[in-house]
Amino acid sequence: MLQVIVVFYGPGLMFDYPMTSRFTAVLIAFIINYACYFSEIYRGGIESIPKGQYEAAQVLGMKKGQTFFRIILPQVIKRIIPPMSNEIITLVKDTSLARIIAVEEIILVAQQLVNNYVIIWPLFYSGAFYLIFVGILTLLFRFAEKKLNYYKV
Repeated sequence: MLQVIVVFYGPGLMFDYPMTSRFTAVLIAFIINYACYFSEIYRGGIESIPKGQYEAAQVLGMKKGQTFFRIILPQVIKRIIPPMSNEIITLVKDTSLARIIAVEEIILVAQQLVNNYVIIWPLFYSGAFYLIFVGILTLLFRFAEKKLNYYKV
C-alpha cells in the first residue's frame, strides 16, 4: 500500500511533476515490488544448484549457455515453483490495494455499490470471486508441482 502511495504522490511532491495516470502508478508499484521478489526467488533457485552439476557439465564438454539452459534451468524451475506460486497468488490478492488511489477494481466497485444501495452482497460476491480465483490458481500450481515431481513415487 505504501509503495502505491509513494509511486503515485512521490513525483508530484519531490519534483513537482505529478503522476497523471493512477493505473500507471499502480502498475509501476506492482512491477517494482514483484520484480524484486521474483528476482530473489530466481537467484536463490540458481544458487541452490550444487556445484557438482556445473562441473559434470564441464566434464561433458558443454559450454556455459548449454549448461545453464539444459541442466541448471530445469532444476531451478522445479525448485522455484512453490515460492513463485506463493508470490503470484499474493499478487492477485494485492491488486485490491489499487483502490487506495481510487483505481477501479473489484473491491472499490463493490464498496461503491454497498454505499449507493445499502446492501452488503457486492462485498460477499467480490470476496467469493477472489476465493474462487485463488483456489483455481492453487490447484493449477499444485498440478504443476506434481507434474515436475518426477522423482517421487
